[in-house]
Amino acid sequence: MLARRALLGLALAALSGRRGPAAAQGPPPLAPDIKRILDRGRLLVAVAGFEAPPFVVTGADGEVHGSDIDLALGMAKALGVAVGFDRRARSFDEVIDLVARHEADLAVSKLRETLDRAARVRFSRPYLVLHRALLFNRPRIAEIAKGRDPIDVMGELDAAVGLVGAAADLDDARRLLPRARLREYPRWEPELLDAVLRGDVVAAYRDELDVKRALAMRPDMPLRLRAAILADARDLIAVALPWDSAQLLAWVDFYLESEIKPISVDALLARDAKPAAEGAAR
Repeated sequence: MLARRALLGLALAALSGRRGPAAAQGPPPLAPDIKRILDRGRLLVAVAGFEAPPFVVTGADGEVHGSDIDLALGMAKALGVAVGFDRRARSFDEVIDLVARHEADLAVSKLRETLDRAARVRFSRPYLVLHRALLFNRPRIAEIAKGRDPIDVMGELDAAVGLVGAAADLDDARRLLPRARLREYPRWEPELLDAVLRGDVVAAYRDELDVKRALAMRPDMPLRLRAAILADARDLIAVALPWDSAQLLAWVDFYLESEIKPISVDALLARDAKPAAEGAAR
């Protein structure tokens, strides 16, 4: 009887031109993580509070610039909102922490995916892949290698090797350089780079972009330093998001796939060199 009455009610509604209950509800609601951003009218982005060229740099105007800043601005524009940059973080891990604590919608700053970080936040598809690298002091590695390729002596390298003390870098360096005496430095530049130039360490462990940037800094650098790119050791650089931002993650992945051209190390180096060249011209 109840089913028959329900059918009769729908038939009468159709005959009278009235819409059924489903049609009257309007469009379905937005996912909470997207709606929160649109309601706020601003995309909150955590970025490094320090210089990380060419990804995050402070311009002469005091404003933040860089390739990752452009990426964040593009995503905000696609969402139709403004962007706000949070630069409180004093390390890459602290950038991740801001997202993990839900103090930002997402984060960019040459953020490397690691297992530890992936346990606390979500990562987008990588938009850049960097190989790990060693930057050797030429005289010191020539003395140790005795004509062999530096890559061939890595496993037996019983000498001081410097790195900036991120936990993931320490783990990788211990695996790749089991006999090396690892020394931690607070920053890549100038502390660690100067240590390699002085010969305080035989090599610095870093990624290929920073190593190639160092070699391009001055004409004498290739005479004093030598790079070795580790083809089997890679860094996946991606956008970090809170663990529960599933819909925003899907949106960011689609944005990266459909709107962003593949980024190369050479293109980043060219971008990094451009402001210096413009400054010299002035």
